[in-house]
Amino acid sequence: MSTLLQELEQAAQGLLFISESESPLEPFTLPAGTSAQTPADFLHALGKPDQPVEEVTLAYFFRNMVRTSPEQDLAQQATAQRFMALQGWLETHLQKVRVYRVGQVQVQAYTLGKTPDGLWLGLKTTLVET
Repeated sequence: MSTLLQELEQAAQGLLFISESESPLEPFTLPAGTSAQTPADFLHALGKPDQPVEEVTLAYFFRNMVRTSPEQDLAQQATAQRFMALQGWLETHLQKVRVYRVGQVQVQAYTLGKTPDGLWLGLKTTLVET
């Protein structure tokens, strides 16, 4: 599992998720035996059972990060390509990939999936949405 965590750290290194702010993508794992099958399970694992939570697809979550257009400069296009590669890595190496958005206005977003050995691994970031 540490190999997957290192690969994920490398894939996300230096990427910023853009909302009304720019926040880094930080790798995380859940303790062994923790369930994140449902939004309620995930909130319980975080110790935040009363927080509002929304589940979205990975494609929806990354939709603005992977978008390219002719108006973008080379750096913007390269960043979009890195987000596409990151999305591909998550879909290839993790099972049951999901995104949980926890809270309102200052939203904690968690992208996670199961490793082949059954642990939950992913990325977290903060979104500001007013």
